[in-house]
Amino acid sequence: MVQVIFTKTAEKSFLKLPVAAKKKIAKAIEKLASNPLAGEKLKGEFAGQYKLYAWPYRVIYIFSTKENILTVVEVEHRQGVYK
Repeated sequence: MVQVIFTKTAEKSFLKLPVAAKKKIAKAIEKLASNPLAGEKLKGEFAGQYKLYAWPYRVIYIFSTKENILTVVEVEHRQGVYK
């Protein structure tokens, strides 16, 4: 099983979300833990990272295949996540 960790920024963003959004995102991350490469690879300045949709939020993460660790980098509304 994959170990899931949050950066301080991601944790702070996640904790500010409404309860319903937290549940939706937690469920999406739980599914992601069983298949970490299911997210879409990002390009450009975000190369090496992946995104996962949890409408209307985005979960940006990095997956280390060597260490089997999924690091959630950011959790934001879709309109502000790439700014």
